[in-house]
Amino acid sequence: MTDAAGLRFTDPIIVEETPVLIDRRSLGQHLPWIVFAGLATVASVAWYVMAAHGASRLPGGSSPPGFTFGVIGGLIMLFEFFLWPRKKLRVVRIGRAQTWMRAHIWMGLLTVPLIVLHSGFRLGESLSSVLMILFIIVILSGLWGLAFQQFVPKRMLNEIPGETIYSQIDRAISLLRSEAEQIVVATCGDRKDPITSIAAVPSEYPAPSSETHMTIGRIREVGSTQGMVLTTLSSTGPVPGSERIAEIYDETIKAYLKLGRAGESRLRSATRSAAIFQDLRTRVSPPAHQAVDMLEDLCSQRRQFDRQRKLHRWLHGWLLIHLPLSVALIVLMLVHVVVTLKYW
Repeated sequence: MTDAAGLRFTDPIIVEETPVLIDRRSLGQHLPWIVFAGLATVASVAWYVMAAHGASRLPGGSSPPGFTFGVIGGLIMLFEFFLWPRKKLRVVRIGRAQTWMRAHIWMGLLTVPLIVLHSGFRLGESLSSVLMILFIIVILSGLWGLAFQQFVPKRMLNEIPGETIYSQIDRAISLLRSEAEQIVVATCGDRKDPITSIAAVPSEYPAPSSETHMTIGRIREVGSTQGMVLTTLSSTGPVPGSERIAEIYDETIKAYLKLGRAGESRLRSATRSAAIFQDLRTRVSPPAHQAVDMLEDLCSQRRQFDRQRKLHRWLHGWLLIHLPLSVALIVLMLVHVVVTLKYW
């Protein structure tokens, strides 16, 4: 597709929706795990009630049901912990990742009634108390992470059509800065070279005939779908009446593309940015508007990269609590097993 200014657009790249962990479409896959965890909970509670009936005190970890629940709960915790090395060690890939994640969610929740019944609804001695507190924090942090997994990927899909691989954001920002520089040079000439500078090109002189092309990524909407498109800019030399573009670029745009949210630029705000670029269009000649549009898109992509970083921290930050405490929980659980068997 070609617009009136001579820009040619490719078909939009449609970004596939990132699946959340639990929704109506995936509920059928979760259902077997939900049923199993529910039935196991009901059976465990029934056994515990039967054992507690007529007893002088609630059964604890040394009772037949309490001991059984403790062993099963501990084995499930070890299974839960193995999800981490499975992700990190590519040679250990048993089963599908989604199956492991579903098992991780519902088997992890199953440990809650098992461990509570194992404890006999008591914190116990110091080691048992620390274990129970760690267990509660690990479960709550896991639920917190699950909640974020439910809505953050959808927000990223809807709010960040220019999303890229997280580890490549710095490289993508470098490319934005390079593309912006190329656009300004192609439109205004090389500000460091008085021969090619726009100030040295009288408006009545024809533009040079040598043609250059640049392909720049831009954000476009097709109906309700947003995505990246490739825009080809044809440049035949400096555009008369475009001097203000170079000034704004040197004063504002260049620093913003480098620093993003870390700077104090007004371009951090989408509303202020739109006003700045609209004012810039009124100050340059119409043939230079395509360059203004492309620079505005690059600034929009820079804002999206900052937004992606923020949402990524929300999406994965809970692991800074969940994972270390899970390791501590496993270690203390093994110590608890050794101490319990030693003094049984």
